[in-house]
Amino acid sequence: MPAFTTEFFRPSLLGNARNLTFEDVLTRIMALNLRQRIRAGDDPAVILTLSRNHSEYSGEAARIRMEDLPSIIDATTGSRHELNVANNEGLGEEIYFLYDAGLNVIAVQVKGHFRPGALAHLIGDLANIGVDFQVILREDAFQRFQNLDLITKINFTLARPQQIRGLAPSVMGAIHEIDEFNGVSAKIEVNVGRERNITLNRNSVSRLLGERNGIGESLKELSITGTTHRLGELEGRTHVDVVDFIKDRLLERSEVERRGRGKTLDPDGCRMALRRAISTHEEYLRTYRG
Repeated sequence: MPAFTTEFFRPSLLGNARNLTFEDVLTRIMALNLRQRIRAGDDPAVILTLSRNHSEYSGEAARIRMEDLPSIIDATTGSRHELNVANNEGLGEEIYFLYDAGLNVIAVQVKGHFRPGALAHLIGDLANIGVDFQVILREDAFQRFQNLDLITKINFTLARPQQIRGLAPSVMGAIHEIDEFNGVSAKIEVNVGRERNITLNRNSVSRLLGERNGIGESLKELSITGTTHRLGELEGRTHVDVVDFIKDRLLERSEVERRGRGKTLDPDGCRMALRRAISTHEEYLRTYRG
């Protein structure tokens, strides 16, 4: 059976949404009919299904691929013909998602053509409000950062975000450089050089980590390098650790059967995989403070 990978996020609302919750946004979308849940334009997408069961919201969304459509090839003869689709039709690239309002966590199927960030934008566009998904890291990532005795280097790559109010000075400085040179992104590295027993300002580093949510997908890379002193048999030795706050994300992998002539993943199996993924990490997700 093919692998089904789940990624976990903490949703947040951007801009002037103080009196709304993500659950309110999903409830607003549930009230729309299917035609109203279509986002038209250059990047069409749709929320095909969205239902509620107590504090769970289960849905299926799809990007509608209108260009570069594949041809149909006979596996025995090699003959080829074009897809017979109308001008207003495209290929559906579907993903499943499950939001647990009690945990304030959304579990999203990982699929190459329709990323979780694109789902956040689709939900935001349909509800006419900014939505962002903050990646939930593996349990050991923040602990490894907390265990660093010295922070010796920080790397981050930033594309210019749409919202730039109230961000950390380091982020605002990167945005200024992007604008100054009419660029698209900036890569920043700050380190202590060859100096020993010197650390970067932990408060400033922590503030940047705390603003990952507000920066959203504009933050392309973020890693922190530091040293810890080994305990036990290796006591007294220094260990260098690199914590990657983009790649060290929490994932859960399972298997889901295919069905039908199109050999697509079984929808009920996908929903069950998402529920199992949340259940497996429920204790950690309940206490996660990211």
